[in-house]
Amino acid sequence: MRINKHSITSQMVLSLVTTSLVIIIFVTLFQAWYSINHEKQAYLHESQLQADLVVDFVTAPLAFFDVQGINTNMRRLHENPNVILAIVYNSDKSSIVTFNPNRQPVPNTIFPLGTRFENSGWLPWETGRVKTTLEIKQNNQLLGYLYIEKKTDSITSFVKELLKMVTLFSFGLLLFVYMISRMLSKKILQPILTLTEAAQEIAEKSNYSIRVSHDKDDEIAYLYDAFNHLLSDTESLTTHLESRVESRTQELQDSLETLKKTQLQLVESEKMAALGNLVSGVAHEVNTPLGNAITGGSIIERETLQLLRQMQEGTLKKSIMEQKLQILNETAHLLLKSVNQAANLIRSFKRISVDQSVEDKQEFKLYEYLEEILLTFHNKLKKIPVTVNLEGDHDLIIKSYPGVYAQIISNFIQNSLLHAFNESTSNATITIRFTTDENHLTLTYIDNGIGMDEKIKKSAFEPFTTTKRNAGGTGLGLNIVYNLITQKLLGTITLSSEPYNGTKFTALLPLTLP
Repeated sequence: MRINKHSITSQMVLSLVTTSLVIIIFVTLFQAWYSINHEKQAYLHESQLQADLVVDFVTAPLAFFDVQGINTNMRRLHENPNVILAIVYNSDKSSIVTFNPNRQPVPNTIFPLGTRFENSGWLPWETGRVKTTLEIKQNNQLLGYLYIEKKTDSITSFVKELLKMVTLFSFGLLLFVYMISRMLSKKILQPILTLTEAAQEIAEKSNYSIRVSHDKDDEIAYLYDAFNHLLSDTESLTTHLESRVESRTQELQDSLETLKKTQLQLVESEKMAALGNLVSGVAHEVNTPLGNAITGGSIIERETLQLLRQMQEGTLKKSIMEQKLQILNETAHLLLKSVNQAANLIRSFKRISVDQSVEDKQEFKLYEYLEEILLTFHNKLKKIPVTVNLEGDHDLIIKSYPGVYAQIISNFIQNSLLHAFNESTSNATITIRFTTDENHLTLTYIDNGIGMDEKIKKSAFEPFTTTKRNAGGTGLGLNIVYNLITQKLLGTITLSSEPYNGTKFTALLPLTLP
């Protein structure tokens, strides 16, 4: 089985190798630091002993100022290839004998006393040079000084060889740890990998007849038994799954059909309720002009009878004739106005009601049509009262479904009257505004009512969402608006509202439906 980047095996191997690498690094660094320091201390001790020996050799010649004897003893330094410079000074710090086989520059100062490393670099094998300065005394009398400078090539070679051996050893140990960890992880995790392969095959092929086995009585065996039991149950369930799915699918289809029928019935009920409100409003509005017309007809009949009687009796005077004709003229004017008003109301009602029941595309002037819709709500709007502002191009002609626009505006107004305003509302205002660009109509409906909170606003277009269920609200008005705009008119609608700050609906609609 291929080990992916995040498998348990790779994680175990990586953990063991990383832990071993950290241990090797710390151990290696400590060993190298200890060995290098030990080597350096040993070299300093050796240099100190050698310098003490040279001091012993040159003390007697220096006491008698025997330059030849000092030279003879200094030549012994040729036996040590590490010595590159040695100088014997008198007590006045003036050089007497110099041993300088490599012509090294002579230092300006020979202090401080003792043996030390100087000019060391930052790399562990750059130890610089060992410099030793000792006093030459005899019977506690200062005779002079001895200065010896040695190179440290032997330490450098030791450090490089040590680092080389440590690196090789660390690499070999790390490789050994890696191989062992691979072997152990494979051995320990093989049962889990086998289980993983089986689960992967089941997921890819849906073959629930697969079973896994383990020949040891341990925790893995319990896991295998549980896995096999789960597969057995799953296989049993899948055997009867198809029939269950068919049964449940049929039940869901039946429920869906019932819901669709119920939804259609509710939508039709809502439409009929809206149409009933329209009829009620028109009937109330028509009642006033018809009452005026009846009154005017009665007046005309009365005044005409009086004129006829006076003419027959011969008592008709010119002044009375003029007075009666004036009354008849004014009454006829009022009668004609009332009859025209009633005719307009009935014509608007007929057009809107027919548009809502007949779904045919027509060309119509939007402004005039919206005026006719508002006319049917005149009675309900003046109860609060509500001021309606209609803004838009008076000559705009669109080709669409006028009845759909009537249903949308009617539902908006009903929603405002039921939810946004009440009889105590002051300065209640509704603004209906429409603008156009090349291909689209933007229809905006705004009221300054009580608005909506976030909870209601999020579900405003969902069916059966209402805050006035006990006051006649069905919760279908805005859902019908949403469906009409998005499905019938192929547009979009957005809602913005805040508590006590009004509500705004914005619909983006095509000017001409395809």
